[in-house]
Amino acid sequence: MSKAWVLTGVLVVGCTEWHQELLPSPVSPVLPAQSDTTLYAGLGKADITPPPGVGLAGNGPEARRSRGYRLRLYARALVLQDGRRERLALVVADLPFISPNIHRLVAARTLHRTGIGADRLILSATHTHSGPGHFLAEQRYNVNSSSVEGYDPAMVDFLVSRISEAIHQAFRNRRPARAVWGMALVSGHTRNRSFEAYCRDPRSIAPAPGNACSKPNKASADILRGAVDSTWALLRVDLEDPSTGKFIPAGAYSVFAIHGTGNNIYNELLDGDIHGVIERSLEQAIDAKNAVHIVANGTEGDVSPDWPRASRCGPPSFLAQSFLQGPRAPDQSWRWRDPPAGAVGGCLRAAREYVNRAGDSLAQRAVALFWSLDSLVKDPRRSNLRIARAFETLRLPGREGLCPAPATGTATLAGAEDGETRLRGWKLFGVVESDMVEGGRAALGKSKGCQGRKRIAFDPVQQLILGEHGLPETAQLAVVRIGSMLLGVVPGEVTTTAGRRMKLAIAEGLRLNGAAADSVMIVGLANGFLQYITTPEEYAAQHYEGASTLYGPETAPVIARHLGTLASSLRPDSIPIVDVAPILAYPGPGTQVLPPPTAGPPPELIVRKILSTSCRRDTIVARWLDLHPGRLVPANGRLLAIHRDSLSAGDPVAWDDHRNMEVWAIGPAKQGYQWEMRWTAPDPSASYYLELLPHSGFPQLMTRLVNCRSRS
Repeated sequence: MSKAWVLTGVLVVGCTEWHQELLPSPVSPVLPAQSDTTLYAGLGKADITPPPGVGLAGNGPEARRSRGYRLRLYARALVLQDGRRERLALVVADLPFISPNIHRLVAARTLHRTGIGADRLILSATHTHSGPGHFLAEQRYNVNSSSVEGYDPAMVDFLVSRISEAIHQAFRNRRPARAVWGMALVSGHTRNRSFEAYCRDPRSIAPAPGNACSKPNKASADILRGAVDSTWALLRVDLEDPSTGKFIPAGAYSVFAIHGTGNNIYNELLDGDIHGVIERSLEQAIDAKNAVHIVANGTEGDVSPDWPRASRCGPPSFLAQSFLQGPRAPDQSWRWRDPPAGAVGGCLRAAREYVNRAGDSLAQRAVALFWSLDSLVKDPRRSNLRIARAFETLRLPGREGLCPAPATGTATLAGAEDGETRLRGWKLFGVVESDMVEGGRAALGKSKGCQGRKRIAFDPVQQLILGEHGLPETAQLAVVRIGSMLLGVVPGEVTTTAGRRMKLAIAEGLRLNGAAADSVMIVGLANGFLQYITTPEEYAAQHYEGASTLYGPETAPVIARHLGTLASSLRPDSIPIVDVAPILAYPGPGTQVLPPPTAGPPPELIVRKILSTSCRRDTIVARWLDLHPGRLVPANGRLLAIHRDSLSAGDPVAWDDHRNMEVWAIGPAKQGYQWEMRWTAPDPSASYYLELLPHSGFPQLMTRLVNCRSRS
């Protein structure tokens, strides 16, 4: 990478192409009421793993180009319909974020077949930082969310079609259902990554033990683990078996706050991260072939996984000595160096081990919570839930004390503690300190204009860099009621305390007698992406989260008020708010990032064959020739399977969606494209066979694998 990623906007001032797009406004139809009291539900799941070669988004310019995949990415959907025929689709995609264009286009595609428009669609992201970008409605995000720049309409079509298929599948699968909520405190797996800012909030709503806030930078690990929302909310869904009439466990919808940053910035694989492990583990515990576990993210704005230090290598370092070269030397003034390859490999292995370990531990709590609801879900008085929804499209610039234009602070350029950028703590010539830090110099001594104490990056030219429509201008908010649970739907990363205040506003808006905060959950990263939403107190600290709160310190209070108003419209004597106003998207010019389906030689010119099998430490490695990634899209089906002892001995022990397997796209070869599988076998004494599954007219291929552990 070069200095271009820092100054890209400056270089294009005056020639920006916004490519304005009017998004559809699909409003759900009014469905005729009926007297049936039956709850219906359906579950669906669609693979959304793109081919390698796309940029991994979420770590900004430090994010790498994908070279393969590990845990595949999915869109999982739950469609609910109550006795009054009120409907709702709860969908979560293994993506870094959701953009309003994806939300609106999916709603437009599902509306006529399902009666689910934008106001009945809650589409959120797990926030894995190992998912693709290039699909956002805002040009700056398409430029800056990855080291691979660009907006690709083909990526939009790819995601919209597959997410829509998950919803259609769930709608087709509707059957009489019973569903019930359960809640548990799941602590010890997450921690507050911005504790100094958290300590700015009043202790009555942001509790911290003892005098921990007197020296926030020295707070113990246990205190950091306690300064988060550790509530896990799970909606268990049982469906009627048509052949027996009995209700059987089918899946769940979970909400829990945890950043999707188990992997580190050097990861080059598409991967579901910790959420991917959690999703699969409960599905396997219920019914490995049919169950669906949908895991939405909560108030994770300042919440990191409790990852070990060994899983982080730090960002690339600046080669300052290149300034000492003479004027005729090649331009190397902005060169950077990654940590040594061995160190990066160790960090990647430590991160992968942590992802599996943390995912397993969290999944055990989800499994226990799911099965603890056995007696409740069998009680029709508790499990026949009613549904309601309210929805609003909120235009943000200049509204109710918000800034007339969005802006990011210098701390945004520094990155968060689990996604540091190379500019963090930058010193010009190694001596002159910059403002690209969290807190400290990133915060002005006193408020200046509507952006308060935010030191604006590249001020006063940031607006020229961003352009008139470079960042989001609307927020799609919703409040849905499913039984006794209220879900506040917010298009951003809400911090712990901002989330608590939003929950209180929602509960007060509905005026539930005796309602507690744990009867309300916030679903973040939904229906759009505003970056971060902090409290005014946290905002003043100007850590990464506050610097990335785009519309100033009043952002969270304004959103909380509107969520309260939406909740108040869900009372029995009120008409729910349904405001699906038009949205203009400005994604920038289209470019080709997704490998095209015509890339590489056609199948008839490929000699598909297994090239080799070998060992790297305790990992079995196999290479083969196949189609180009543009033609061999992972989402189109499985590529391979691993069998134990015999190819005819039942189900595979693994396939290319396994936690201990990586699939890499190596590069073009003379008679095809070279692919590589890396797999760690669980049993050192067993014999394993690799099966390359048939596709595109190619037959099945098989070979026996070496056993690496038996050799060591």
